[in-house]
Amino acid sequence: MTRKPLLLIAVAVLGCLPAGTSAQRTTRAPARRAAPARPAEPPPNIVIFLADDLGIGEIGPWGQTELRTPNIDQLARDGMALSEVRSSAAVCGPARCSLMTALHNGHCRLDDNDNDYLRTSDVTLAKRLKAKGYTTGLFGKWGLSWDSERESWPNAQGFDAFFGFRDQRHAHNYFPEYLISNEDSVKTGNVVPNAGPMGTGRATTRVAYAPDMIGAKAFSWIRANAKKPFFLYWATTLPHINGEGARGQEDGGYEVTSLGPYADKPWPMAKKSYAAQVWRLDQDLGHLRALLDSLDVAKRTMIIFLSDNGATMLRGAADGSTDQIGRWFNGTMGFRGFKGDLFEGGLRVPGIVVWPGKIKPGSASAVRADFTDVHATVAAAAGIPEPKGIDGRSLLPALIGKGVVKNRDVFVWFSPDRNQSAVLFGGWKGVWVRDTLRLFNVTADPGELVDLAALQPAVAQRLTAIRDSADMRVAHPAPPAR
Repeated sequence: MTRKPLLLIAVAVLGCLPAGTSAQRTTRAPARRAAPARPAEPPPNIVIFLADDLGIGEIGPWGQTELRTPNIDQLARDGMALSEVRSSAAVCGPARCSLMTALHNGHCRLDDNDNDYLRTSDVTLAKRLKAKGYTTGLFGKWGLSWDSERESWPNAQGFDAFFGFRDQRHAHNYFPEYLISNEDSVKTGNVVPNAGPMGTGRATTRVAYAPDMIGAKAFSWIRANAKKPFFLYWATTLPHINGEGARGQEDGGYEVTSLGPYADKPWPMAKKSYAAQVWRLDQDLGHLRALLDSLDVAKRTMIIFLSDNGATMLRGAADGSTDQIGRWFNGTMGFRGFKGDLFEGGLRVPGIVVWPGKIKPGSASAVRADFTDVHATVAAAAGIPEPKGIDGRSLLPALIGKGVVKNRDVFVWFSPDRNQSAVLFGGWKGVWVRDTLRLFNVTADPGELVDLAALQPAVAQRLTAIRDSADMRVAHPAPPAR
């Protein structure tokens, strides 16, 4: 077949065009290919690092100068410090219950230590994240179980891996005879003469330090799961007192393997031991961050640092019953009360959140929050639709600077063992002790010094109504014999 010259073909084509039409206008550009869809951003790893009885004033970001906390200080520089975080309880068990279930003390199973346990029907943060595809691990103190009720054990509540203490009293002992690995006991080699319930007491033969064992297990688990989304709940026991091993002991129940940088301080031994526990806690956080960096997962990991309640109420150097330790380092920053009190000193806790590329380094927020809000925030960060029937709301917009967080005016607390309850409503705070109301304007009087109950009867009535409507607690089951 004879091919026509290209020029003749072009002339023929031009001759076929309607008058006034140019070849340029009718020549169609190649169809543009749609840009490939950007892959969905993977959810972040979640780390909740929960200290035990650490006062808000005992770390550098809140002004501490005697206690050295370089890794916590760096965490605050790398993320956001939250100045208005309150625990959901003034003691450990109910605070952890609220963190796991996003329900306040009027709704969750525990409203005080050990007076109930989680059920199969409870939806924990671990269960939510596991359903989203996360691998979940708890290392440290659980405190939401009865040993007789397997449904309350961590592995039945959404955790793939658990190593530490199921029972919070067991967790008082830093040199226990055993720890729990998933559902099995692991002997440590420590010897505790005349051990009390759940192994409480003070070891005379000390072979293994529980924080060492727990940290090693946590790091091993992270290495094994670094390539998939993970939720690490590191519930350290530091710097909680060994109350059952405190009386008459030079260290005051603050059991450590080393006094660290405080060995030469001219302080009582209990003060040095407590300081060393805080130092050890800070070092654990630093080692955790270094590991995340070495595994190249730090940039996609959200870290939340909290304490479970306000500063300890240890009342003497070695008797386990005064507020001396809490005063040594200004742990409550002048707020009234200590751990166990529903005044601000028992509830205010440090809150720091780091999420590289999402949260502005060195930022701060005064958004009010409790542990139910932490639960909701983690769920939102993981891409979980807002859970129904919870008491918290997500702080994520405030953390990442996108949108406004819905204001939450009401926070409530109940503590039956201590005959207390409390309501925070706007600028007003009501605290009931043995059914006697003390009313404070915490905006003008953050130290809760001036009782305005007699001068503000309408406010007192409003807060009482809020407290009564929030109290949906039911009778707790009888605890098993120990």
